[in-house]
Formats: sequence, structure tokens, C-alpha cells
Amino acid sequence: MTDQFPDDKVGDSVVGDGSSENEPGRFLSDDFDSYSDESSTWSNTEPRPDVRWVRYRPVVGPLIRWGSVVLVVIVFLVVAWTRIRGWIDDQVRPDGLPGAQVEFIIEDGWTTNDVVAALGDNGVVDNPAMFRQWMRCPSYIQRFLGCKPGGEYSFMAGQYDLREHLTFEETVDLLAAGPVPEEVIRVTIPEGLTLEQTVSRLLQTMPAFDEQELRAALLSEKLRWEYYPDELPFLLVEGLLFPDTYQLDDSTVADELNLINRMHRQFLKIFDMTDAKNRAAALGLTPYEVVIVASLIEEEAMLSVERPKIARVIYNRLNLDWRLGIDATTRYAVGKMAGEELSVIDLEFDSPWNTRLVRGLPPTPISSPGRSSIEAALQPAEGDWLYYVRTDEGGVAGAHTFALTAEEFEKARKVCLEKDLGCG
Repeated sequence: MTDQFPDDKVGDSVVGDGSSENEPGRFLSDDFDSYSDESSTWSNTEPRPDVRWVRYRPVVGPLIRWGSVVLVVIVFLVVAWTRIRGWIDDQVRPDGLPGAQVEFIIEDGWTTNDVVAALGDNGVVDNPAMFRQWMRCPSYIQRFLGCKPGGEYSFMAGQYDLREHLTFEETVDLLAAGPVPEEVIRVTIPEGLTLEQTVSRLLQTMPAFDEQELRAALLSEKLRWEYYPDELPFLLVEGLLFPDTYQLDDSTVADELNLINRMHRQFLKIFDMTDAKNRAAALGLTPYEVVIVASLIEEEAMLSVERPKIARVIYNRLNLDWRLGIDATTRYAVGKMAGEELSVIDLEFDSPWNTRLVRGLPPTPISSPGRSSIEAALQPAEGDWLYYVRTDEGGVAGAHTFALTAEEFEKARKVCLEKDLGCG
């Protein structure tokens, strides 16, 4: 039963003691009538002696209520701090790989602020204002930015070879190393070149190189990787020279072995940076097999976003003990360049590199993979695809269609033929 209470008795209840003469089912009706007079007020009414007043106290005490408030505030602050700290870390140490190469020039007379602003404009650092504070490193933000106090930064005028989205520490280290010497020769080895193509590129761009000396350098025992398979009866550094831009000065412009060693050391550096040894083991592969898979991805992928999916197709077919059937391996076996048509004789060429005939991976890499292909080999996409074929899907040049069944593959292959995309 819902009872009416006076304004100053909110939270109290009236409970009869059973001694009232009121009839059962009625609640002090006589008194209620007496209160109905507008001139009557509850404040002037004396409680009846036969009425017992009981005060209900709140179920949750003040200590618990305030404790809950404090807990909510603490949780909010922890979440906010985690988000802020994560954002700060993303600015100081961007996730992912460094971006495109940037030729950065510091002009004579530039202040440190000028340098920082230019680094931001060129995309070398993602947050120039925070980078400036990181270099200053006042005591109250040391813990937030992970910087080192007391650093003094002055950079020489000149040209620097940097990359987009560098960490703050990488940026300072590269600038502190000084500008590129004015008298320097740069040689660029693109991703996906075979060893023979690399030799040709070096001989074309480095007139001081001798072909015999260059080929002798490629057989140096200094290039024997610790993970190179013992069962291979020859040393072939295919895939073990990292494609990049290298600078040579007067002292190294005619030193073939020096450059080859630098390319191999760069490969080792990138391989270690990706933690490839441990990640390869998780995939059930040796480090050398990861390089082989990466070289296949490098030759097959035209879009970076598709590299992990191509890696997955390769692994799915290997797990089913299917032939990979990758045309790039056949071209490598017969000595043809990418894009050259393959004849029936080529497709039936007996070679351990021809994955149209043999099962499993080829015995060596077939080209020099870049870092993105190595990453894709180590972290394939999730999926059950068993086929892919170029269809320029969605109007995107170089895009592939990935298929689960032979029927889907044949349907996509017809599109490739109709568009004359090299599926003949």
C-alpha cells in the first residue's frame, strides 16, 4: 500500500502497532480527514502516541558512494592517460615502416626551428612541435617523451638522405651524421632484380667497376649467410643483397667488394630488424625459406596491399602439397625477364626452379625482395585462397582477383584474357 507522508518526513514510514481502533484495511482515516482542511499543516500536527515512526536509512553508505565515485574517476584517468601516452608514442616512434626517400636540404643560416619546421613540411617527422620539445627535453616532460636531457643539437648545412615517418631518434642520428658529401655517386638497385640484372645495373652505372672483379666479389665467403642451406653445393647470393640506394665516394667508387658487402650487410640489418628468425620459426620455415617466399611475392605483387594475400596463397598451396605454378619461377629457370611470354617448351622446362613442374619452393630466391615483401612473407593475410590472377579488379591497374575454387579462378582468368593482361 502506498502511503502519503508530510513534506518534512520524506523517507519515513508509518507502521501501526495494531492497537488502533481503526477498521482493518483503513489507515488513520479520521486523522486523514482532519488534515484535509486547508488551514491545517503537517508541521502543526503532533504524532499520535499509537503511531511508530521508522526511518529507512540508505542501503549504500556515504563511504561506499564516495568510493565508487573515486573509482570511476581513477578508471577515467587511467584510460585517458593510456590514450594520451599511446598518442605520444605514435608521434615519437611512428608504427610501420619508414616511408619514401626524402632529399632534405638544410640551408645556410637556418636555425634549429627552421630545420624542425622543414622536417615537418617534408613528412620526415610526423609532429614537428613535439619533435622540438623532444630535443629540448625539459625535466617535466622527460618521462612523457622518453627524451634525454642536456642534448645540444646543431646541424650542418647541406643535403641529407632521409625518409618519411622516421622516429625522432632516427632523425637526429641521421642529421648528426652530417650531410652527403658533395662529390658522391649514388647507385640505386630496385626491388625485384635478379642477381644478373643487378650485375648489369652496377656495370652500367659504375663505369669504374670491372666485371670480373664484380663477379669474383659475388663469390666471396664473406657473403655466406649463417642460414644458407648446407645442402646447396654452390654459393649463390640471390636475394641476399638488399635493394636500396647506396652512396660511394672517391675511396670506394672502384671497390666492387666493398659495395657488395654493404648490400649484404644491409640485408642482414633489415632481416634482423624484422625479427625474421623467430617469426619464420613460428611459420614452420627456415630464415632462408622466408627469403625465397619473399622473392616470389616481390615478383608477383604489383600492389603493396596484395602482398600478404599472395603470401597466404603460397602457404595454402604448400600446405596442400600443390605445385605453386608461379610463372616468375619458370621465367627465372629459363632466363627470361619479367613480362616476357612463356612458350610451351618454357613451361615444361626441367628445372628445380620451375614450380609448374616441381612441388614445394624453388631451391633459392629468384630476385632481391624489399622489406615489404619480407614483412608479407612473415605475416601473411588470413584467408583460404588457393589462386590469384591479375584482372585489374575494381579498375585498379595491377590488382588481382583471389579465388577459392578452380571454377572461380577460371572465371577470373577469362577476364584476364579479355583484358589482355598477360594470362595467355
